[in-house]
Amino acid sequence: MTTTLYKEPASFADQYSNINLLWASLFIEELVRNGISDFCIAPGSRSTPLTLAAAGHKEVNTHVHFDERGLGFFALGLSQFSRKPVVIITTSGTAVANLYPAVIEAKQSAIPLIVLSADRPPELLDCGANQAIDQCRIFSHYPVFFAQIPSATTQIKPNYLLTTINQGLQQQKQTPAPIHFNIAFSEPLYPHTATLNYQSYLHPLQEWLTDKQPFSRYFHNEAPFPAATETTLRDKKVVIIVGRVSDLKQAIAIAEFAALNNYPLLADQQSTIAGNANNLHYYDLLLVNDKFTETLQQADIIVQFGDHLISKRLNQFIDEFAGDYLLVDSSNARIDPTHRLRKRFVCSAAQWIKSQQDKTVAIDKHWLQALQKQNFYITEQIISPFLNNNLLSEISVICALDKLLPANNPVFIGNSMPIRLSDMFFRENTALPFSNRGASGIDGLLATASGIAKSCAAVTTLLIGDTSFLYDLNSLALLKQLNGPFVIIVFNNDGGAIFNLLPVPAQQKQDYYQLPHGLTFADSCRQFSIDYYQPADLTQFTADYQRSLHNRLSLIEICVKNDQTYNHLEDIKGQVKHATF
Repeated sequence: MTTTLYKEPASFADQYSNINLLWASLFIEELVRNGISDFCIAPGSRSTPLTLAAAGHKEVNTHVHFDERGLGFFALGLSQFSRKPVVIITTSGTAVANLYPAVIEAKQSAIPLIVLSADRPPELLDCGANQAIDQCRIFSHYPVFFAQIPSATTQIKPNYLLTTINQGLQQQKQTPAPIHFNIAFSEPLYPHTATLNYQSYLHPLQEWLTDKQPFSRYFHNEAPFPAATETTLRDKKVVIIVGRVSDLKQAIAIAEFAALNNYPLLADQQSTIAGNANNLHYYDLLLVNDKFTETLQQADIIVQFGDHLISKRLNQFIDEFAGDYLLVDSSNARIDPTHRLRKRFVCSAAQWIKSQQDKTVAIDKHWLQALQKQNFYITEQIISPFLNNNLLSEISVICALDKLLPANNPVFIGNSMPIRLSDMFFRENTALPFSNRGASGIDGLLATASGIAKSCAAVTTLLIGDTSFLYDLNSLALLKQLNGPFVIIVFNNDGGAIFNLLPVPAQQKQDYYQLPHGLTFADSCRQFSIDYYQPADLTQFTADYQRSLHNRLSLIEICVKNDQTYNHLEDIKGQVKHATF
């Protein structure tokens, strides 16, 4: 049965009886903005928010049927003829399972069905609650995209819903097949007379509320880009941010593009151009300074290349940035931890930069020069004086390595403190950076670095924390396969010093988080025939590292107090915060 009900006005409302109805309305609105108009609905209580949102939307054609199995195939027919995605809405329980045959057929026939299944909230699963089954990935590998949507709450930004929908639709466009959103709804499910005002909650969507476009749009490497005229960089202040970019040629093209147009360059340690002379190397520290942040906020547009930014402060800056935010990356992976991305270019950096030819003119240098002056100030007035005392510390070792690492040779940087300190303080080396930042775990770091060293004939340096090293100690057995030189630098602060940077309760910090071990690694080195060094000061470290470059296997252990790095960072950040440029 196809029905036409009374339709609400076009503007998106901010008054709802409950947040379930708001989230469902956001879901349906974003699907409609992506050109989807046919919604097939099976009756059910748990799916009420989705049903009412679809029924009340003036651009939705609803098709209702009591049998989910038949409804699934009915939607399949609609999609086959229209060559457009079709949505299916079901309640929870076996209602979802009845779609399985249609989902299989849609996968095998490359038909773009969109399943919106209502689910019980997590607290009602596996406890005997009515009509509650495990619906997570119920269709196995047949959907090309699956998202488990949590119960609605104002603690989750509305952007999350919209970017998740668009990522699923993007995947479906690349590979026509079913996609599945399983949405947990807690009660209340139905509207009532009293309503709540969600205007402040919807504030992050101000532009979306007025422009009638999908929140996130993806543009592929067809030339010319359809969005080239929509986002002009001409006469705009643009910040170039570079995350993980493994192709050095692509990274160099980004740096040259930034320099040519007088755009500030903020290059992450994983970018392969962190040592570029034009990089604002100390941006992470500078972001604690209000004057620098205000100057950087003069930007009209952020263009980010690559993914997995290390700096938490830089991610926060992006999240709070008021201007346009564009991301360029050739993968189809979702790269949007702040859920605010509106334009994504799926292409290489070089392709996107080529698309901007004749569309950009170098802006006035004064803005860039002001930022460079601030970067130079903390280099000369804060960082350099800190390093003048020859004190052995994690920070001073990082800064020394910045000058010592062999150019174009691998450096593998471990997670937790080593990668953060490298991102903060590396500023000129041209070593080839490697890391395991996909999941950012502390396991397998020594083994991964060994694999890199086995694959090349160059000097490989590993920076690793003591807990990470202990975790992977058995991988020392892999080193007998290496021809060297392989240099391990262990920051031994007797446990997880990273927790000094986090708001961990003081009473439980040591026993439940840091786990001090009281160990050093000289005996481990003797067991595995590794040359061992434990320098007492920075001069000795420099000599030990230079000697290690000519050995097959070496380990340099940097033994420092657990709170040393925390104290040093607090001192440096305090000076940067109150610096007057």
